[in-house]
Amino acid sequence: MKKPAAKAKPTGVIKENAVSQYIKKATGLRVRVDAVTKFMADFDAVIVAVVAEAKALAQAERRNTILKVDVAAALEKHLRRKDLPWDETAKEVIKHNPTDLGKISKAVRDWIREHEETASGTKRKPKKVGTLRARYRRSWGRPESV
Repeated sequence: MKKPAAKAKPTGVIKENAVSQYIKKATGLRVRVDAVTKFMADFDAVIVAVVAEAKALAQAERRNTILKVDVAAALEKHLRRKDLPWDETAKEVIKHNPTDLGKISKAVRDWIREHEETASGTKRKPKKVGTLRARYRRSWGRPESV
């Protein structure tokens, strides 16, 4: 028998009634309890991550107080950042299935091919493409008409 997944400890910062009332007021739609629970769980996870990051930043500066700059940096890291460093970008890309990875790879190769320029500013000439058989014959000095 499987154990149920461990539930994240709620922060208690937001209340279920407040969330459901806000959604009703903002959208004019009803909201299910499981949707509110999911919202609260994800929001609590973000709150915990931001507070932990702000704490680490404050302690790195040898302060006992979390300042506005710490919270701003933590929010930027966890919520607003769009441009990821290459290693985090790679982790995000690798999460995709193999078919999507092939499409991503092709798109990257196409972009590089379009934007690659030599140091002189001219576009690189494409390689001459021949058949493997023809190249093999040329390399051994065999006649082409075989």
